[in-house]
Amino acid sequence: MVTPDVPETPQVPADTRLSLRAGEWATHLGQLGTVYLDLRTVDVGGQSEGLDGWVWVRAHTPECRWESVACARDWCVKVAVRAEALYDAANR
Repeated sequence: MVTPDVPETPQVPADTRLSLRAGEWATHLGQLGTVYLDLRTVDVGGQSEGLDGWVWVRAHTPECRWESVACARDWCVKVAVRAEALYDAANR
């Protein structure tokens, strides 16, 4: 059951490009992001404790695809994103 004041988590497939604006995302410590953040999703889901209406996004930065970087981890960035902003970013 979804409560009316907490938006449902949008379904976002892996490898979706997200361009998040300042204020649409927060660190794992709850600090609001102050810059644009471009990501490629790995996994989206799980409510962020203490931040109602925010969901966890595990992702890579675009640079992870560069041969010189070759990120070998499953994901390298974990941020909380407002559910509405996640929906907007996935559909931009």
